[in-house]
Amino acid sequence: MQMSRLNQEGNSNQTKNLMRLTAISMLLVLLLAACGGGGGDAAMDSESDSGDSMPAEEMTAMGAGSVSGMVMFTGEPSERTPVRMNDDCTDERAEAALSEDMIVNEGALQNVFVYVSAGLPEGYSYATPADPVVMDQEGCMYTPRVMGMQTGQTIRIENSDPFQHNVHPVPEDNRGFNESTPGIGDYLEKSFLVPEVMISVKCDVHSWMQAYIGVLDHPYFATTDASGAFSISGLPDGNYTVTAWHEQLGEQTMDVMVVDGGMAEANVTYQ
Repeated sequence: MQMSRLNQEGNSNQTKNLMRLTAISMLLVLLLAACGGGGGDAAMDSESDSGDSMPAEEMTAMGAGSVSGMVMFTGEPSERTPVRMNDDCTDERAEAALSEDMIVNEGALQNVFVYVSAGLPEGYSYATPADPVVMDQEGCMYTPRVMGMQTGQTIRIENSDPFQHNVHPVPEDNRGFNESTPGIGDYLEKSFLVPEVMISVKCDVHSWMQAYIGVLDHPYFATTDASGAFSISGLPDGNYTVTAWHEQLGEQTMDVMVVDGGMAEANVTYQ
């Protein structure tokens, strides 16, 4: 009986040792798999870095060229008329608001949206700006009246008046919205995902408020200032079509050539 007991203890010890060896073997297999598991991912990364992969988004301007010019108006422009406002709006203003649908300063046309409409390299993607563009509601007017932004970029629409406005874009290709900014300091942050020139923006609380947003999938656009001037920079050499848009006078196009990173001149005259 003593020998039987010893045999049983021996078998038990052998079983325990076998279980320990099995556990150690399994642990080694797992460790080796973990160390070598990255090989497949590395191979995929290597393939994704090959010349057949899609180009990464460009984080800086593509070129050193530019298109600059003036937008002028010949003839007798319509007279700017006072905007009829509620008393709460006029109380917020230092001076009376004048109509903004056509602003001509000594022949220079303000608030014209100018952009590259053709000629850019195909299949190229442009980085979405991290900083938002800003539109304000101040003195019961949108500021600026005409502006541009890129697809996917954030637009921050602020309210600098101590009462409610609502922001109501009416796009044809993008998703619209109609939301309020109840008081001073309130704001909305939105984006548009599809190129569209132009998106009309109104306020259902104050019917005279009007703005326009040009949405493009590239950064080559500008809006004329009070002197009628504009400048579009960062263009590579090439032949381009440039389009000018005005809310009352419509569109005009012109062909320009950028050579050796220089400046091409593009002047527009409306009548």
